[in-house]
Amino acid sequence: MRLTKHETNDLIFRLEERKYGRRFNSMELAQKADIPLDDVNRLERQLPIENPRSAQRLAQVLGVTTELLRKVGGLEEISTEELHQLDSCLVAGGEPLRPECEQLGLR
Repeated sequence: MRLTKHETNDLIFRLEERKYGRRFNSMELAQKADIPLDDVNRLERQLPIENPRSAQRLAQVLGVTTELLRKVGGLEEISTEELHQLDSCLVAGGEPLRPECEQLGLR
């Protein structure tokens, strides 16, 4: 399945909260990743980020692999099992990263 735009944006917020303890607006996220605002907007609208460097920096700032970023961004299929696992990993805030969360693509 592919995520809806609403699911994508919800997951982006949850990833920000996991890593930084707060949500960012699009401009703040772009500044944090040192990428153009348009690239953040593309992720939020589920469009491909054309610059690989921007995608890598955004993935790094969100604490995920670029592969998981593509799934979160609705560009690639994510299985129901992966989505449930991601939900479980994002609920476990403050705990050390579990191996299954690392395998999924969290960093």
